[in-house]
Amino acid sequence: MITPTGSSAARLDQLIAQRQPGWSLPRDFYVAADLFELDLERIYRRHWLLAGPVCRLTQPGDYFTCEVGNDSLIFVREDSGEIRGFHNVCRHRGSRICLDAEGHTKRFVCPYHNWSYLLSGDLAHARHLPESVPTGDLGLHPFDVRVVAGLIFFCLAEQPPEFGTTAEDVDRFFSPHQLDRTRIARRTTEVIRANWKVVAENFWECYHCGPTHPEFCGVMSYAHAQNNTRLAAERVEFEHSWELETTARGGVSGTVPLAPPALHQGGRVPIRPGYLTQSRDGQPVAPLLGEATEYDGAVTSFMHYPLLWYLACNDHALLTRFTPKSPLETELELTWLVAETAVEGRDYNADEVAWLWSVTAAQDKSICENNQLGILSSRYQPGPYVTTESSVDGFVTWYLHELSRTS
Repeated sequence: MITPTGSSAARLDQLIAQRQPGWSLPRDFYVAADLFELDLERIYRRHWLLAGPVCRLTQPGDYFTCEVGNDSLIFVREDSGEIRGFHNVCRHRGSRICLDAEGHTKRFVCPYHNWSYLLSGDLAHARHLPESVPTGDLGLHPFDVRVVAGLIFFCLAEQPPEFGTTAEDVDRFFSPHQLDRTRIARRTTEVIRANWKVVAENFWECYHCGPTHPEFCGVMSYAHAQNNTRLAAERVEFEHSWELETTARGGVSGTVPLAPPALHQGGRVPIRPGYLTQSRDGQPVAPLLGEATEYDGAVTSFMHYPLLWYLACNDHALLTRFTPKSPLETELELTWLVAETAVEGRDYNADEVAWLWSVTAAQDKSICENNQLGILSSRYQPGPYVTTESSVDGFVTWYLHELSRTS
């Protein structure tokens, strides 16, 4: 556990005190190695994160790995069908066990000395281990995993924070999409050369959408509404009419505001008049998901602190996973899902399914990297957030509060 002491604790207190409410952070928060390690300890190892969709683990023995800092994590469907999470660390001398990003196995076998573990994490065999050593204490280290509406969430904290409210809201909005009955249409991974908070601030606002995302603004009618009184009024009227129609036919609509102690917001909202899904022309790009009987022209979207975001239309879904890799690098994994029975080339074209958010993610990567380069300049100073960046100010305020908590 990383706990600032002495001069380092005083430095942290001083940096937090320097931050003016309503303004961006002092430079060190975006570049300093010691603060990055503290971010991992007090933000990413304390809160619930998204690992991926359950469709990555369809059979007992299926597994995949991901990383949080130096922690490599294994997600596996064990023999009972339950999805479990274990640290990818052999209990012998600490070697990593799973060296592949994903696969299928009957047992986990350490490549160093061949200690083996059941899918339940229990030690199965250790050659020449003295009989006096209790094997029951040598299972893989577990961490908390929750599966909600086909999504795998996890928390590395010894005492995870409350998750029930979040689970209820996610289940209410995403269960109709039946993401547990999907398949991966495409998954991409790339590194954004920027601190994770630069990336987070970008994703917690749409102030940049007009100048940066013409494709997104062409699809989502709310993107420009914040900049024009007439468009804002039209958007309100459009949402109201859509909600009345959706409610009348028993569909899911409405939003959930970000209200502590829950650290999420989202809901289901319409896209724009004439658009059935988030595609180039608004027309479906894949078969219907889950319980849907028609394309209702809406999108379900949720965001969580620190930086979790995922969405579903009637015909496809997108999951994102942001992983801080270094003070100046953040990994972004994008996973697009379609119905499990859909066949590529017949029922969908992966390029069309991924079009909107592939383009948007590339644009976000560029502006975040440019933002980071400016922060590295000797002339960088914190700047004021505008009124439409209140959610960014909220994120930064939450972040500093969490960073200052010692437990």
